[in-house]
Parts: sequence; structure tokens; C-alpha cells
Amino acid sequence: MKVQISKRYMLLPVSEGAQMKKVFLREEGVIRVELALRLSDAPDCVMPYDMRRFLGRTLEFSTEPATGFAPSFADSPDESGLYREKYRPAAHFTARRGWINDPNGLVWYEGRFHMFFQHNPVDTVWGNMHWGHAVSDDLVRWTETEEALFPDENGAMFSGSAVVDSANASGLRQGGHDPLLLFYTAAGGAGEMSRGALSTQRMAYSVDGGRTFVKYEKPIIDTIAPANRDPKVVWCEELNQYLLALYLEGRAFCLFTSPNLLDWTELQRVFIEEDDECPDIYPLSADGERYWVMTAAHDRYVIGRFEGGHFVPLMSTGRLHYGLKSYAAQTFFGAPDGRRIRFGWNQARIPGMPFTGSMTTPHDMSLKRVDGALKLCAWPSPEFEALRGERREGEGCVPLSGRANDIELLIPAAGRRALRLFGLELTVDGDAGAVVKENGARRVFGDAENDAVRMPARREGGFIRLRVVQDVHAVEIYAGDGDATLCLQHVSDGLLNRVECEGARITAWALKNIHE
Repeated sequence: MKVQISKRYMLLPVSEGAQMKKVFLREEGVIRVELALRLSDAPDCVMPYDMRRFLGRTLEFSTEPATGFAPSFADSPDESGLYREKYRPAAHFTARRGWINDPNGLVWYEGRFHMFFQHNPVDTVWGNMHWGHAVSDDLVRWTETEEALFPDENGAMFSGSAVVDSANASGLRQGGHDPLLLFYTAAGGAGEMSRGALSTQRMAYSVDGGRTFVKYEKPIIDTIAPANRDPKVVWCEELNQYLLALYLEGRAFCLFTSPNLLDWTELQRVFIEEDDECPDIYPLSADGERYWVMTAAHDRYVIGRFEGGHFVPLMSTGRLHYGLKSYAAQTFFGAPDGRRIRFGWNQARIPGMPFTGSMTTPHDMSLKRVDGALKLCAWPSPEFEALRGERREGEGCVPLSGRANDIELLIPAAGRRALRLFGLELTVDGDAGAVVKENGARRVFGDAENDAVRMPARREGGFIRLRVVQDVHAVEIYAGDGDATLCLQHVSDGLLNRVECEGARITAWALKNIHE
């Protein structure tokens, strides 16, 4: 059927119980939009899809298999009830609607934090990868804006990074704004619309302050491995060039250099044990010396230096995160005061909501000496503490008053004792210096609750020190100075709104709701 695009949003009814179907919009026989979603005539929610790039045009609409469904359109989506849903996290970023995963293109630009992210705007499962976009003044309260990147004939929009080209090295500046460059993987072969057989690394740029983006006409890096993806771009003072880290395959990553952000030359291969995908690379200082840290999606890392024009690892692979629910963390380009601020994807699933996935708590990265060795550390950013409200403290058990809470515990490092929080039960093994989550017997939303995990937790002066951030959908734990972290899926049971740990000194703050 032919549809005249005179209103901005196409409304697509979706249900968790429906079968996956494909929606196509064609123009003169060419596929312009291809979406896979659980289209339904008895929807759980209605997903508005942004059609602004087709306003005033006539497209041919169809589904596969054929359904007879006719789309409706609106100038603006229904916002009633938004951010007041039963399981909406109170202190973590979530999309208005749809699925999110990896943070992409974290950047400080024109006085604000910008977060781009992997986004499926029409369903609550992975697929239809776009880049969503949100902005913030304080790292905790975010305003979601328009989709930044849409799938095209080169593929879906997979993960990447952002750079502010303040020196105009690319020569792309027009007008008064520094060019904002997004580097991404075009996942060729993902869908019938894509004419690309393999993934390529590409770039899009904005010259109007990040409101709209133009895709550069050719790849910046052609296919060099079947799975190559997730370009991360930073400035490297030691090389006096831009540096791009790319995942290849297996445990292999590749570093490239460029003087202009457009033409890239392979520098070397780097291997990170037990990890893959979503590299990040950035400098940090410790003991008065400058190092470089390279991480991958599961938070394994190597620490090294640039010597003789190459990255030289100084240690074997380290590990920061020990759980299963934090993934693909990335740091901001150009954050103020030289800070290295990071978000990860909190993978905890949420039932029956028009959205899935969140970002982790924002955290600042550092290098510290732990038992004589350099360790990568993550700690909740100071801005997060501005959410702290009512404070409660005690020993052994403290009732909690918040929908989300920030909790500090000092636990005697002797024997084994249970740590209970909103129905989640962990074991603090003081003798071994560890926090343990036993294998979950029950299932949550069709998934095993959490596999058994074990996070090291250093003993200091006869105590184990933990910081716990609890929200509706998940629990994040930082041990010691943040040299070990853990993220667990857990939907809080409001009838068990307390934290308990025998003999522990406990201080807890209720967290203000970022949506209020």
C-alpha cells in the first residue's frame, strides 16, 4: 500500500507474545526502511518510529509475511505515563522506549555531556540498530533527543565513538561549530536493505552543533576481518596523531593512526586475553607517570606505554569487572579537567516495560597501586552523589527508604557472612577476601537469575569495604578502591527493603529519582 508521509512518526503496535515480522518501506522499488519487530493487533505498547527524513514523500508499505496491517502516523508520540512505569529505574539512564545496549560516542561537546547509544526504537529486543542520542549537564539526568544515525544500504549502525575536531583536522568545519565526528561500524549484510556483504568502519559528522549528521561518502577503513567492528578514536600525544582501536576477531584488536581523522594507517595488533569487542584506549597517570590503558567489552585490560612509536604492554591482562551484566564500557572524549569518565551497558532485563536495558552508574577511572601492582579502578562519579537524599546508618541491618539506594558497608573480614539486599543474597567471604553469588536456582523473565560469580574484595585493616548502588532492576558493587566491580540483575522486592550483614557498619542514602 502507498503511504504519504505527512506526519513525523509512524506508529507501530508491538507485543512480547507476537511473532517477529518485517516491515518495509520502498521508494521506486528501493528499500528505504527495513525493520524487524513483533508487530501485533493486541499490543503491549505502541512504538513511534521517526520518519522525519521522508516527510513529503510517498512510500510503499508492506510486511513480511503479509499481514494487512496499515500504519498510522502522528505529529508527536503519546508521552502519557512515560518515566512513571512500575519498573523504570530511578537512578540509571534508560531510553524512552525500545532496546538499548552499548554506549557509543560518549563526548563532552559545547559545554554538555553527549551520550550516543545502540538503540532499537521499535521493539524491546536486540535488532534494527540505530544510534540514539541523549544530552546531560550533570551525568545523571539525561534528555533523550532524536535518533542520530539510521540504518542504510551499508548496514545497521553498530558501535563506535565520537571526536570533537576542534583543530579542524578533517577540514569539515562549516560555520561556527567545531565538527562533531561519529565513528561507527556499518554492519553490512544485516538485512535485505544492505548492499554491503561485510562490515566497514565509517564516519558521520555534524556541523550544526550535533543536531543533524551527514554520513561521509566512503569507508574510513575497509573490511580487514569478517567481524571487524567498534572503532574507538582518541588523540595520542605521544604519536602526535589520532589513534583508532578496532576489534578484529578472536582476541585480536588493531590500532590505526591518522593525522586528519579520514585516512587511517595500521600501526599494530594487540591481544587481550579472554575478551573481545568494543575496545577503549585512554591515558591515565599513576605515581607521577603516564600510562595507557586498553580495555575490551568484558572489562579485561592491559596497561602499557607508547614507546618507539608503538603501544608496549607492561603487564599481562588484568580484570576489573567480575559479573555478567555490565558490558562494552566506554569513556568520554574531552571530559572537563582531564577526567576519564565512563559508562557501561547494564544488561539487566526489565519485564513488561516499553524499554529494555540501561546504562550503569557513571564512574571515574583511575590507576592505583594495589598490593604493589597497578590496577585499573572504577568509582561512581562525584556527580552521582548529588542524588543522595535521606541518610540512614546502623550496624547489622538498616531499613531502606528509596526506590534506589547508595550504600557503603564496612564488613569484618573474618569468616563468611550473608549480605542481603531487597531479596538478593550474597556471601562475603572474609577469609578468602571475596564476594560470592551462588548459582541462581530460580529464573527471572525466562533467563537464569545470575550464574555463580566471585569478585575479589581486599581486606584492609580487618575489614572489607564495599559500595553498593541498588536500583529497581540491578545491583552494582564496587570493592575496595573500585579495583573490582560486579553488576548483577535483580528486580528489587519492596517487601524486603533493607540491607543486612551481621557485624557490618552500614550507611545508606535514598537516591532521588532522576525523572522527577
